[in-house]
Amino acid sequence: MNLRQLQHFVVLGEVLNFRKAADKLHIVQPALTASIRRLESEFGVDLFERTTRDVKLSAAGRAALPEVKRALQQMDRARRNAKATQTGEWGALRVGFVGSASMALLPAGIRAFRTRFPDVVLGLQESTGSRIVDLIDNGQMDVGLIRTPAVNNRGLTIHTLQTQRFMVVIPRGSEWEPARNTKKVRLQDLANAPFITFSRDESPMLYLAVVSVCREAGFTPNIVQEAIQVQTVVTLVESGLGVGLVPSVCAQHKPANASFFELAKQTPACATGLALVYNAGSLSPVGRRFVQTLSELAEQDGPAPV
Repeated sequence: MNLRQLQHFVVLGEVLNFRKAADKLHIVQPALTASIRRLESEFGVDLFERTTRDVKLSAAGRAALPEVKRALQQMDRARRNAKATQTGEWGALRVGFVGSASMALLPAGIRAFRTRFPDVVLGLQESTGSRIVDLIDNGQMDVGLIRTPAVNNRGLTIHTLQTQRFMVVIPRGSEWEPARNTKKVRLQDLANAPFITFSRDESPMLYLAVVSVCREAGFTPNIVQEAIQVQTVVTLVESGLGVGLVPSVCAQHKPANASFFELAKQTPACATGLALVYNAGSLSPVGRRFVQTLSELAEQDGPAPV
């Protein structure tokens, strides 16, 4: 029994005429007759009742026809899905992201990807950069959007999409707030201010980046609080606990009780990136499509706005 025999059965079962069915199948009538007889032999029943004048489905044929149609439809769907999976147009993708990615590239990236590949199911999970790296390394996640600098001793690919400057965020009305209309601040002027920074355990490289920027300015920051997510740093600054260094993308949201200022002196250490992380050796076609989509979007957008 093969798919062609089943297709022959369905067509003949619909038109109930050997000549018309053969024409529709683009085969000669004797070949169709032989195919149906073989199928009946394999089924062990007569699927059709034949007379010299007409042909009609037997009771067994009427029972079998809808089942065979469904089977052929399922096979066709399986074939199309297999092909689409190979080309990255169908399947599922597990994507991790840090909170600050939702302020920048992630929303537009998801919209663009879903428009291009509507048959791909995206499973999104917010987490920390270090946790995302662990999940990808363990095969529990496919692609991640993380902040750089980041620890990478797993052989994973880290592809930077955007680079943003660190900005100082200061609570409004605090003793550390600069004079009115000031747009840039000297970091050394905040040497005595309490700092809120990224978690040393969850984001060790970002933690070290903030410390390095401060040390370049001539002081070691007085860290009074650590936070896992960038948004939490801003929220704690708003509460008046201290000042912080965060990616410039945070300034787009203009919190009610904090202000953002550029650093008067910019150095290579004063930058943070938004990057894709994935295992290039095991990334699925769907994953490659996602990486391609976000990479193209980042190129179109250019540098992230300050």
